[in-house]
Amino acid sequence: MDMLPKESAQFVMSISDHVTIDTNSVKELATRLKESVTIEEYDLKKWKSDNPLHPQEMVEKSVDHIFFIDSLNFSFWPDMNQDFSIDGEIGYWALCAAVKRALDEKIPITNSEYYSHIELEKMRYLFRTDNGIDIPMLNERVSILNENGTILMKHFSGTFVNCIRASNYSAINLLKLIYNYFPSFRDESEYKGKKVTFLKRAQILIADIWGCFEGKGLGRFDDIDQLTMFADYRIPQVLHYFGVLKYSSVLTEKLKENNLIENGHPFEVEIRSASIHAIELVREQLSMMMMIGSKAPNSIQIDFYLWGYRRTNSKQIDDQHSPFHRVRCIYY
Repeated sequence: MDMLPKESAQFVMSISDHVTIDTNSVKELATRLKESVTIEEYDLKKWKSDNPLHPQEMVEKSVDHIFFIDSLNFSFWPDMNQDFSIDGEIGYWALCAAVKRALDEKIPITNSEYYSHIELEKMRYLFRTDNGIDIPMLNERVSILNENGTILMKHFSGTFVNCIRASNYSAINLLKLIYNYFPSFRDESEYKGKKVTFLKRAQILIADIWGCFEGKGLGRFDDIDQLTMFADYRIPQVLHYFGVLKYSSVLTEKLKENNLIENGHPFEVEIRSASIHAIELVREQLSMMMMIGSKAPNSIQIDFYLWGYRRTNSKQIDDQHSPFHRVRCIYY
């Protein structure tokens, strides 16, 4: 890995062709967050309290539960009228609902030995939906579970807990370990001849463990603030809505057409890089605005808040015609 996501984003934005960051809007968003978001909004306890479908206990089995979910945490945006829906939940929350349902049925779905040899029809049953529509990219998800389960069994005695222990309480060490051992988390592209990384699912895996354990025990990472936001398709949409991201006319027209963009296309690389860099700039602004003695939220906490904001205000954002880029891939 040549560059971590933060450095990759800085590099791309220094020579970007189609995406720019509006510094005035960065300051306005930082001001909005400071004035309208209480410190409780960033409380790590909210990861569980606001989301009952997340694992609730600070125990080792929760680590493997989170690893399972984040192995499959990608590509939930629906084709027209094709929502992936379980028990009234859609997208990522439908995934969480499916895992909870399986565990309630005493199916050891989060056990690495179990899913290392899980087959397509069993997966289809475990992720059966309200409307009969399969989870997107079902075949790819089966392959990833088989691969990740096998890796855990071979190298880590079957549990992701041992990956955490090997990292010595360092988020960056753990990020590099995930990158080196688990190919499906290796979220990177080439941009103008240079390899750049995003590592969305690897970073959110670490952040989810941090949130579940409230920064303690297995969730204690002394350098957690070194992680960036998680470059998906929803946070860029929110940042565009707030005027932070500006798109060229060519890119704007492409997004309005709602056509697929290839993973690794310069449009995608620039949008994702701009999102990472923009949140870093927002975080820096917030740090300067905070009162002496109070700690500004890190990029993960800002991401969690904005992701929730988009979910709560989706109609308002969609009505403003803020587009999102459509990419079908396993990385986000």
